[in-house]
Amino acid sequence: NEAGFPMWLANKLGYYTERGLTVKIQYFPNGGAALASGAAGDWQAGWTGSPPAITGWAKFGLTTVGTMMKEDRNIKLVMRKEALKGSTPADVLKTKPIGTVPNSTWSQVLFACAKHFNVEPGQMKIVPLDPPVTRQALQSGDVGSGTTDSSPDFDIVNNTEKFQVVCDGAIAKTSVIDPYIVTKKFAAEQPDAAARFVEASYRANEFIMANKDQALKYLLEYYKDVGIDGSEAKARYTLGLRDFQTLKQALSDMSDGTTAKTLTETGKVFVAGGAYDKVPDMDADIKAGLPILKAAAALRK
Repeated sequence: NEAGFPMWLANKLGYYTERGLTVKIQYFPNGGAALASGAAGDWQAGWTGSPPAITGWAKFGLTTVGTMMKEDRNIKLVMRKEALKGSTPADVLKTKPIGTVPNSTWSQVLFACAKHFNVEPGQMKIVPLDPPVTRQALQSGDVGSGTTDSSPDFDIVNNTEKFQVVCDGAIAKTSVIDPYIVTKKFAAEQPDAAARFVEASYRANEFIMANKDQALKYLLEYYKDVGIDGSEAKARYTLGLRDFQTLKQALSDMSDGTTAKTLTETGKVFVAGGAYDKVPDMDADIKAGLPILKAAAALRK
């Protein structure tokens, strides 16, 4: 999806080459598949959603090296208007089936939105679904509400006759991030290369945020290159919802505890869902990754 755009762009613009890196980008269908391959040593660095990052840290020392993207506004709770007719969002959450991805940032936003509407988790009938199936269930009416994100939700969100966005991570005051990550082995054996990867990747982030019109053109090229069913309208829509972070922002959040706090908040969703007995030590994760991020920043001096 579009979260993979910065790394593709860093490669396209030659940022990795400028830092002496030869990069081959490998795409995976989901975080679980990426983690299995990473644990086997098939890749060294990249990005992932925060749930796979947390699991990866707990299982094999996958290390967070800053926030690639904040997407509080990007993950949304959508309801069918027929379900809302004569009802409130709280009523729909308590009486209609809800589609979401278990142990995910989608679940995180769902629970936060439920709290926003004063609905207890036990009052909801949650149907665990993959992202495409959640959207299909919303379209067909098999669920009354569901969580979603851009740009695959473009048609749903813009169909205001049938659907209404009632909440998102920002409204529910929950932070959602996708981090850049490196494997433990890569960090230990090639810390300089890890820092150069990080610096180049954030340079692509910064290009996107500072050059929206040009980034839009590159995003359309990215769609074609990786096989995403996109359009200019979808590209503009998703770029307006994904907040790609600068190296300075990432370093600040890693240094002051913000990143660890955010990942811990997501980890609590895992605990609530029974995936963990307790939240893994994300402070230790940040402590391991911070020297690489600082080294990346030092490359710019």
